[in-house]
Amino acid sequence: MIELIRLNGEPLYVSYLQILSVEKIPETKVKLTTGDYYIVRNTLEDIEEQIKRFLHDVVILGKVVVSDDGM
Repeated sequence: MIELIRLNGEPLYVSYLQILSVEKIPETKVKLTTGDYYIVRNTLEDIEEQIKRFLHDVVILGKVVVSDDGM
């Protein structure tokens, strides 16, 4: 899950798979595959970094699970 911070400071968690586009307008607009969008405090770079970190962790954890099973 990716943590987005709404303009009022409240966190919003979305799956990176739901993110269709991210636009800087000067705030950051995150459009989801559902057609909904959110204006958030996160920068484009922050969102990109969170997605990269999430995918990295999934790959690393997947390798650990596979190696623990002996495969």
